[in-house]
Amino acid sequence: MSDFPAAARLRPFEAVLKLAFAVTVLTVIVLSLLPGRDLPQVGLSDKLEHVIAYAGMALTGCLAFPRLPAFLRLLVLLPALGIALEFCQMLVPGRSAEVADAVADTIGVLLVIVPALALRALSRRGR
Repeated sequence: MSDFPAAARLRPFEAVLKLAFAVTVLTVIVLSLLPGRDLPQVGLSDKLEHVIAYAGMALTGCLAFPRLPAFLRLLVLLPALGIALEFCQMLVPGRSAEVADAVADTIGVLLVIVPALALRALSRRGR
């Protein structure tokens, strides 16, 4: 568990971080597939909810898997999950697929992964 600054300090929490990532992903999947009438109202714009949810998944994913290959997988797979869930929502009563939601998902992932990659690059340059 290295390749990321401070990864050694996270090692004792590796199992908890992986569980947190799994719970975060499952929560987003469940909330994404709830019928429209069952969605909890949190008072934020729909797009901001998407950005926060996918940034949360990216953050827990980066902490749980702090290696470059995992970061790159998260960069591809989390937005792909968002796109897949948008298609699935076409089958859920009271829900619809929106390209803007998939864009918001991707923005959320990028807001976490890009700075994480930059920190990694800066820390490796300092060695």
